[in-house]
Amino acid sequence: MRTLTRRVAALAIVSTLTLAGCGGSDGGSDDSSDNDSSSSATTDAPDSDDSDSDSGSDVDAATGDVISGTGFSFNAPEGWTDAKDVLPTALAVAANRNDSDGFSDNINVIEDKTIVGVDRDDLEKAVKRVLEGVNAQDVTIKDPVEVDGEEAVTVAAVLEQNGTKYRTEQFAVSHDGKGYVVTFSFSDTVSEDDREDLTDSVLETWKWS
Repeated sequence: MRTLTRRVAALAIVSTLTLAGCGGSDGGSDDSSDNDSSSSATTDAPDSDDSDSDSGSDVDAATGDVISGTGFSFNAPEGWTDAKDVLPTALAVAANRNDSDGFSDNINVIEDKTIVGVDRDDLEKAVKRVLEGVNAQDVTIKDPVEVDGEEAVTVAAVLEQNGTKYRTEQFAVSHDGKGYVVTFSFSDTVSEDDREDLTDSVLETWKWS
């Protein structure tokens, strides 16, 4: 059990670090220069009345592009676009490519079946242990949240890549026999309230398909 949950956390970290290089005006990675916008995963946003507020959040649901992956869809924040070209191994990616502070805030979703059936306490401890093992700071287990009716383990941390610190809010959730890790990455300067408002607004629009 410990080995499985450790693998889950490691995959989540890898996906975060890979996309962190997606810069605002000039992305530092070779992949990001070729921006073939295969935006078949994005469509017009639905009416905001359509949101299910199971989480009880006071934040308005996100109304940006609909980003779809195998088995789910969600609305990105306004102005964020599909960015799967930066991290093609992910199920879905959205980023604020117009971010002007040198770090493109982003969301990515990966699948990992090993979190299915793992006890919440065990998963929280394993994620915390692995994050601390890669020198993440301020690793914080937060209250679980609901993602379209499914409970998600929630962990926040501060990570660093190429001298740039950034903050993550990660949600590990299982549905219909599959496990998903949803990672939101933010510039280090984004406050906790603003991070929570954005993650809440996106997760309110999450739909399993």
